[in-house]
Amino acid sequence: MFRLRASASIFVLFFLVGCAVTDHFDDRVARYDLAAAQSRDDMILTNIVRASHAEPLSFVQLGQLSGTTQSTGNLGLPSVVLGSHGGLPGLFSDYVFGALPTSGSGFSGNSANISGTTNFQATPAETKDFYRGLLQEVEPRTLELFIQQGIAREVLFYLFTDRIIEDRGGVKHEFRNDPLDPNFPVFQGYVRKAMEYGLSSEPLPGQGTIADRAVDPDAHKIERWRLCFNRLYMSPGAPPAGNAPFCGVGGASGDPRTVSFIGHEGARVKLQVLPRSAFAIFQYLGRIVAAGDAGRIRLSSPEAIDQPPLSDEFLFTLDQGASSDCFLSTTYEGQNYCVPRDGATNTKRILGLLTQLIALNTAVEDVPVAPSVRVVP
Repeated sequence: MFRLRASASIFVLFFLVGCAVTDHFDDRVARYDLAAAQSRDDMILTNIVRASHAEPLSFVQLGQLSGTTQSTGNLGLPSVVLGSHGGLPGLFSDYVFGALPTSGSGFSGNSANISGTTNFQATPAETKDFYRGLLQEVEPRTLELFIQQGIAREVLFYLFTDRIIEDRGGVKHEFRNDPLDPNFPVFQGYVRKAMEYGLSSEPLPGQGTIADRAVDPDAHKIERWRLCFNRLYMSPGAPPAGNAPFCGVGGASGDPRTVSFIGHEGARVKLQVLPRSAFAIFQYLGRIVAAGDAGRIRLSSPEAIDQPPLSDEFLFTLDQGASSDCFLSTTYEGQNYCVPRDGATNTKRILGLLTQLIALNTAVEDVPVAPSVRVVP
């Protein structure tokens, strides 16, 4: 009986401890991945909401993330008494092995404990270089980068374009990309025309400046990017309008952000497309949220609206108030904001795009060293 009880005790203890030691780290990695993604998306959404209140933005970098598991076990032998009380009078004094006889079962000394901790680094991105990159205007090269990822050009033009300057025979007019501006329908008309004629961008071999060549003899190989009309993106049956420049044709123009076409009156119209920065995109989306229904921008191109189950005809959707089915939600100043799980495909893509823009403008040296935060469940 003694051997049977001891063997059972050892087996149970090592079984419990072994379960802790052989923890499946792939499950833990998956949980950390989901938690990190949730934290990142919450930061992006909260900053958009802050912008809707005209409040300062705050960007936090999530650094090293690690987890540990600790397990301990105590093994107590069953109580065995040798001596006068153990059935051998006069030969031995009383010796007790394992638990005391008064404690009941000898297995009361057996135990197994499991504990886990999670460590991570969260640091504010408040460096000069970080904000220099965040405030830099989005270049035509970045436009093409996201087009190649499959993000609709109409979505990108609304996000990246701050305003358009129209030049008709020397008479200039400015049309802002602002849904609350009375001339916003004119801007939307130009967006539809850009979709119809396949406005895109392409690299061109640059010559580099004299200062560039003095430092680097290969400066002439530096690529310059320009806006151009890509025939591959043109709508079928689009009438000729003298669009220029076409992608792959001709050299670089004076302004890589200027394109032209023949207007209805027969005169050439020049359009200068002025981009906004990544920081300004947050302000733009915040203005859309603050405007409510008046700020909702309805898309028109088939590539932006997409097909079920990913169909979505609005640029950015963020519901206010209580909601039970949210892909992402946050509470700010007592108000709940919800990105719907269904019908907000473009919104989800924009959240991912903003994450990439921040990463493109952040170098490793921009992330300061910070103390670790330890979470004990």
